[in-house]
Amino acid sequence: MQPIAFLTVRTLMRTPARTALVVLGLGITGALLLDMTMLAGGLRASLGGVLSRLGFAVRVVPRGTLPFSGDAQIADADGLAAAIATRPGVAGAVPVIGTDVYVGRGDRRIPTFALGVPAPGSGVYTVLEGTDLSAGRTGAGGADGGVPVVINRHMARLDGIGIGDRLIVSRSPGRTLEAFVAVETCRVVGVADFYFDLPTQRSLAVPSPVLRRLQGRSGTGASLILVRMTEPARAESLARWITARDPRVDAFSIQQFLDRAAARLTYFNQFSLILGTISIAVAGLLITSIVTLSVGERLGEIAMLRALGFTRGRIVELVVAEGVALSVVSLPGALSLGVAIGDYLDQILRAAPAVPEGLHFFTLTAQAVARTAALLIATGAIAGAYPAAVAGRLGIAATLRREIVS
Repeated sequence: MQPIAFLTVRTLMRTPARTALVVLGLGITGALLLDMTMLAGGLRASLGGVLSRLGFAVRVVPRGTLPFSGDAQIADADGLAAAIATRPGVAGAVPVIGTDVYVGRGDRRIPTFALGVPAPGSGVYTVLEGTDLSAGRTGAGGADGGVPVVINRHMARLDGIGIGDRLIVSRSPGRTLEAFVAVETCRVVGVADFYFDLPTQRSLAVPSPVLRRLQGRSGTGASLILVRMTEPARAESLARWITARDPRVDAFSIQQFLDRAAARLTYFNQFSLILGTISIAVAGLLITSIVTLSVGERLGEIAMLRALGFTRGRIVELVVAEGVALSVVSLPGALSLGVAIGDYLDQILRAAPAVPEGLHFFTLTAQAVARTAALLIATGAIAGAYPAAVAGRLGIAATLRREIVS
């Protein structure tokens, strides 16, 4: 193997300018391949990371929907959550309500997404400043000035709302219509990080009964039930039990939820497959062309090697090794350029108004790097197969005679 490696390096170094240009071209195509590999699995990996960070192993939603994708609710969600909490391996089940409201502060009406949670410490947000909602506080105003609410960082930063401020919360966009809808006077008690917030989305959390009153709904419905488990391995069996108990809902483990979300994101997979295939084809054509040209310039040298005892198989190995070497040398540049381009494209896509803050489209993973490296190296080997076959079929005497005559 040492003579093959030595001759491969000498061949590539013989024309350094051409080799550098080929490596540059392969670096660009390899960067595109890495970006498409990151795009194909990046959103799924990022979403899975966020879901795992939340600590909820099962999510229950109205049948045929995704969380907060509409106004549909789970009927008697409190009762279903209580039943789920009794199952083996379940640490708790939290029914959550989600809806759009308007927050009045002075003459302003601020569109806001409201979460109704049954108790403090529900786990759907992390308090950064102040305190969480008061346990058991479900009524409107009082001696302390109103229902306690927790706001997100965007409301604090963009609207100048702070702890202790009084807010008017309703479903009405203006004062005129407030006479026909429920209105709650609220007091800000904390600022929190809400998971899955959009880049400029205003969010607040209130006790569930308060949000139901604002919605004008009676009963114990909820938009979503989040289930925390002490034994995550039981998640799929629990999801099947929930679906069998109440056919009006869908229950998903994290893996099942990712599968359903991925079915709605096939565009990204198709896009990455098309561009990834194009990048592999371009890399293959580039390597085939350059190695074929190199072999054509070295026919006499190859014939001499055959005359000195190199077998046809060794000649084929030598030429294929040249294609593989070009791929390997281009890998560092391809990975570095791919990461830089991926970060830039990720920033552009994440600037879209409907993308949650914690999600990324291009996610660098060990699997993406390994897959890109394997595809590039395999492409180099396959692309070197044609010129290797040409070199392996050379006749020693006829080739040497042509070289001497020419």
